[in-house]
Formats: sequence, C-alpha cells, structure tokens
Amino acid sequence: MISLRIFSFLAGCFALFASPLLLLGKDASLVSSPLPTLLLALLTVLVLSGVYYFFALFGRNAIRSSRLRHLGAGLIGFQLLAGAWLLSDAQEPRALVAMAPLLCFSVFLFVAFVWPGEIGRRRGQLRRRADRC
Repeated sequence: MISLRIFSFLAGCFALFASPLLLLGKDASLVSSPLPTLLLALLTVLVLSGVYYFFALFGRNAIRSSRLRHLGAGLIGFQLLAGAWLLSDAQEPRALVAMAPLLCFSVFLFVAFVWPGEIGRRRGQLRRRADRC
C-alpha cells in the first residue's frame, strides 16, 4: 500500500505541475482569458491534484474510516466527471494522452482505498452462564 501512496503523490505532482502546460495549446495565452475562467481553471487543477495528495496522506486511514471513504469517493467522483468532460471536449491531443492514465489511476485508487472498507468489528452476544448451585 505504501507504493500506491507514493505513486499517488507522484501523480499529484504531475497533475499539479504538468497539466497547465498540457492543457494550454500553442496559440493559447493567459492574458486573453477572462479572470473568472482562470480562477475556475486554477481551482479545478488544484482539486484534481488534491485528490491524489489526499490518498497519499490519508490512504491508510481511509480504509478504516467511513468518513474518509465517503470523502474520497466524492473526490474521485468529481475527478472522474471532470476528466470525462475533458476527454470528450479537449482539442489538444497531449491533454488526452496525459489525462487517460491519470483517470485509470484514479479508478485504481478507488478500488484500492475506498471500495474495500473494513467492516467494523462487532461483539457477538455472549452465552448465558448456567447457574451453578
């Protein structure tokens, strides 16, 4: 599991630093984009890379905690919806090549950390003791 957490950290670094370079085309410039679009794009990139950092930091605890599993499922759901939208709408082939492995890794993280959640240990009912005379 530690190797998955290390790969998750590396995927988060890749998503944080390389995705803006891949998503910008050759003719795109940041000056021509309106400010709300830039802020939305920045927030989206931070959330998409934050999902990988979440599993790098809290992956081991997410297996045991139902709150962290639900939070991780919601984050991965957002990431998969945003990635699917990007794959269906992107014109840049470099973005498609970079996003497809990241989405596959997100599904793998879901299966590894969110899906198998531990079942809480429950105490069974004790047998009644036979009264001794």
